[in-house]
Amino acid sequence: MNDRLMELAWQARCPSMGEKLVLLACAYHATNGAQVRIDPQIWAGRLGMSIGRVEAAISALHRAGLLDARRWEDSGCWSARVLLGGKK
Repeated sequence: MNDRLMELAWQARCPSMGEKLVLLACAYHATNGAQVRIDPQIWAGRLGMSIGRVEAAISALHRAGLLDARRWEDSGCWSARVLLGGKK
């Protein structure tokens, strides 16, 4: 867990609670390089959200500039980098 990213994730403005929850989960699971691998099927169960809602939140966070995310068609997983606090 990256404490600095967690703090910044709590402070970030997100349009919905679902997006905030996904951003917090990304910050929690991020490496020191702010990298995170997201499996929407696993995260949906952990976060109490549908798979579609998790993916929509990732896309919205990407559009908002809070995540740099790429979806892998073969696995359906995402590779993402948390872009908080100048970690671009």
